[in-house]
Amino acid sequence: MLKVPGTGAAGTNGARVDKIGALAAHVVEHALASGLSWDEAILAFGVAAKAIAARAADEGAGTVEQCAGLAERRLKSGMTQSADVLRAFLR
Repeated sequence: MLKVPGTGAAGTNGARVDKIGALAAHVVEHALASGLSWDEAILAFGVAAKAIAARAADEGAGTVEQCAGLAERRLKSGMTQSADVLRAFLR
């Protein structure tokens, strides 16, 4: 099961987990169809994370450095999750 820090008792807020799973599945489908190699797609995710962090900073969530640092920690946290959570979304 996907664990999302900050989403309740065990990090398993159902609606939030479902949204994250659906977005992840959407991103994976587009990455696989992009024609990029798997490692190029991963690079694109990092670039996208930094762009989202910059936008969050523009909207007052913190400095660019703070938001980028949180983005990096969240990406690393995501890497600790089992990809099995996406099976239902990728069928």
